[in-house]
Amino acid sequence: MTRILLNGFQIGNLSGTGRYTEELIKALINIPEELQILLPSSRPLSVSSDKLSILPLPNNRYITRFIQFFLLKKYFKEFQPDIVHYPATYGYKLGNVPHITTVHDLAFLENPHWFPIHYQWFYKKRVEETIKFSHRIITDSFFSAKEIQKHYSINKDKIDVIYLGISDFFKPQTKEQIETIKNKYNLPQKYILYAGTLEPRKNIPSLIEAWSNIANKIDNDLVIIGRTGWKTDTIEQSINKSKYKERIHRLGYISDEDLSVIISGADIFIYLSFYEGFGLPPLEAMSCGTPVIASKCGSLHEILGDKAVLVDPYNIQHIAEAIYYLCEDSTKRQELSQNGIVYTNNFTWQKTAQKTLEIYKKCLDPY
Repeated sequence: MTRILLNGFQIGNLSGTGRYTEELIKALINIPEELQILLPSSRPLSVSSDKLSILPLPNNRYITRFIQFFLLKKYFKEFQPDIVHYPATYGYKLGNVPHITTVHDLAFLENPHWFPIHYQWFYKKRVEETIKFSHRIITDSFFSAKEIQKHYSINKDKIDVIYLGISDFFKPQTKEQIETIKNKYNLPQKYILYAGTLEPRKNIPSLIEAWSNIANKIDNDLVIIGRTGWKTDTIEQSINKSKYKERIHRLGYISDEDLSVIISGADIFIYLSFYEGFGLPPLEAMSCGTPVIASKCGSLHEILGDKAVLVDPYNIQHIAEAIYYLCEDSTKRQELSQNGIVYTNNFTWQKTAQKTLEIYKKCLDPY
């Protein structure tokens, strides 16, 4: 039996790394292999299995961040895993077994001004050390693989690109479900939608400005969903500046089950990020049958291809024209909807887990 110490520190984090960690584990334990996943975590997983052992971490994330090395070292000595996997970009060397790290993106190096100072310092130091001791690096896209090679000068043969999956609840919903959820959250009948963390690289002020420039020509309000990250003052300023701010609807964190219905009810999902290592939200929207307008920056062109309307996220006029064009063209929306549903069937967590398991086996071959 292969014992994998998989750091679950990010479980419960309402971001892409949290979803990746949880979905990867759930898919791994469904593979018919002799595995034992040793999961240090402060949160229970939504599933249970004989293959899964939860090793407790403190409930306070800040305390855990400071002492996790000592806890991981303790668990390593106690359970003697065959492999250590860090699923959230950084980790610590624990012993003489293969260490695998999933590096999702290098936004903290490419654009450090997007992040708080302590975040920049921690990740710059920690990730460089992690990449040095890791036997293999998993990353989410070929774009990110090139970024890793550029910044750390490591052999490309050490890097494995494994695309992420889409969770099962992201699927088209019925008209009845959509009307119920619109009433629950007091949403307008017609809207375009952004869903994701509220942070600088997501480029939400440009979305607000572009939509405001054509709001008088379309019936669609703007709905913004997501947990507050950092440096969000410009978002509030952009909303207050808009002549149509009464048509901008702000919702905080929404459960995945409700979110999939809200996405299904949108005429357009829009995602203008300056930088992504993968880009789950627009794929999740496609899986719900919602047409997508997305930035062509970072990994998004690679991941979305011609199944979305891609725009220059720095060009407000270009964004506004794309919104207006798609709001007015129901035939194009239907085409994007149908093509997106078919396309996203290629992205499953089962595939992600199976390819990750192959990396585990590759690492264990010499041992």
